[in-house]
Amino acid sequence: MRKHRRSAAYTVTLMLLVLLGLLGTAQGTFGDATGGVAPTPTTAPVPVPTAPSPGGTTPSGGAPVAAPAPVFSASPYPISPRGWVFPLYPLGRIAATSWWSLDQGVDVGGNADQCGSRLIELAVASGTIVREGLSGFGSSAPVLLADSGPDAGRYIYYGHASPALVALGTHVSAGQPIAEVGCGAVGISSAPHLEIGILPAGATDAQDLPGVGETSHESLANLKSAYATAVSVARAKTAAAKAKKRARKAAKH
Repeated sequence: MRKHRRSAAYTVTLMLLVLLGLLGTAQGTFGDATGGVAPTPTTAPVPVPTAPSPGGTTPSGGAPVAAPAPVFSASPYPISPRGWVFPLYPLGRIAATSWWSLDQGVDVGGNADQCGSRLIELAVASGTIVREGLSGFGSSAPVLLADSGPDAGRYIYYGHASPALVALGTHVSAGQPIAEVGCGAVGISSAPHLEIGILPAGATDAQDLPGVGETSHESLANLKSAYATAVSVARAKTAAAKAKKRARKAAKH
C-alpha cells in the first residue's frame, strides 16, 4: 500500500511540473506578442542621406556638399560645370560676350535692345524668389535664394527686369522663366539689359547688394561657363538636325 501511494504521488508531481512548464512557455509567447523585447537585428539600418544646409555644409558640420540643382522640365539649357543655367533666352537675341560689362554684377544685354517677351530671364539655379524690387534696379527685380549647387544659400539678383513672371515666395527650378528683360529705362538704366549678380557669401538680407567689383568676378565666371555650355548644346543640336536632314535627302535618292 505504501509503495502504491508513493507511485501515485510521484505521478502527480510529474504532471504538475509538466503543466508549470507549459504555462511558462505560454506566458513567454504572450509577452513577445504584446510588446516583449524584440530580437536584436543582425544588420544595421540604412542611413538616410542628409540634405546640405544653406551654405553647402551638412547639418553636422561635415564637408561642403554641392547638391545637384533640379532642372526645369522645359529648360532650354543644361546646367554648366560651375552650376548655373544661362539666365537669358533665346541665345540668338543675346549680345556678344564682348559687350558684357562688370558692375555690381554683370551687365548682359540683348542685340538691338531686345526686351520684354523677346528676351526671357531664367533661374540660374533652383531656389525661392524671396524679393521683387530693388532700389536702383526697378520694382520687379527678382532676388533668388539658391538652394542647390555651388551657390546654395546665396542670393542672386536680376536687375532691370519687368515684369516678373512668378509670384513672390515661389520655388523655382533651374532654367525656369522668372521675369522678362525690362523695356525702356527700368530703375537706373539707359537701355534694356539684365544686370545679374551674387550677394556676398554670408549676406542675410536680400537688399545687401554687393559693391562694384565685390562679387562680379564670380558672376562673370558663372555666366561664361553657362553661356559656353548653352552654345555647345545648341551647336550640337543644329549639327544633329543637319545630319538628319542630309540622311533623309540621301534616302530619297
